[in-house]
Amino acid sequence: MDKLDAQTLALLAKAGVSPARLSEISTKGMPANTAGIADLVAYTVPELRGTNALGFVVADPRISQTEKNRAARGAIFASPDAKPDTFAHEAEHAMAKKQLGDPALINEKFDELANKPDARGKFVLDAMDVAPYLKSKYGISSAYFNKNLLKRNSPEVLLYEQLASLAAAEQTLGVDLTKDPELRKTLFKDRAVRETYNAITGLRQTRLDPRDLPPYTRQPEKSTAQSLLEKTKKSLGFNGGGNVKLI
Repeated sequence: MDKLDAQTLALLAKAGVSPARLSEISTKGMPANTAGIADLVAYTVPELRGTNALGFVVADPRISQTEKNRAARGAIFASPDAKPDTFAHEAEHAMAKKQLGDPALINEKFDELANKPDARGKFVLDAMDVAPYLKSKYGISSAYFNKNLLKRNSPEVLLYEQLASLAAAEQTLGVDLTKDPELRKTLFKDRAVRETYNAITGLRQTRLDPRDLPPYTRQPEKSTAQSLLEKTKKSLGFNGGGNVKLI
């Protein structure tokens, strides 16, 4: 366990997980978003076998521990029988921990970028409404889309877990959920929400995204006309090498 820092070891012990029982596994071949964690290390946790918990990232939620969270090793812990989407899900949390100091702070980043007071709670409830579609089309099956959770949680607090599940599906399936025709009518109907989602998930949480933008930079969505024009230019062999005007 020499790869884990003191804070991580202490949080594991507090959670009842014995570091001695952890088994390190190779990170090669893991979903692409795991590249956003420079010091990534992954372990299987035998205590998780046969439970509803497939994986986790440890962090101290106290504001005073934010910097320690950021500095801690980028460790992902998962059940021995965890599938790639679990590692993709936990990678989303690990990146948020590195960038913001705690995975749950993605909730506040969503508020900041969307700039709509009710957007966060609405997104969570909309995601719960389309849960059957998400499961049948993309295999997304998570308790965070179950309305029973609302009996003991306000919808707003669940956002970061839903986002991690959605982003994990995108990473493992190679899809862009914001472009799904059905979801464009419901979950991603609002342009501000789509732009915000794209800014706070996947490698957009780092500078490894091809656009090399600062983390969590909201970018204006291209209009259909703009996208069509670019496709037309490429089909005609114009790839940005000069001034081209198509009429």
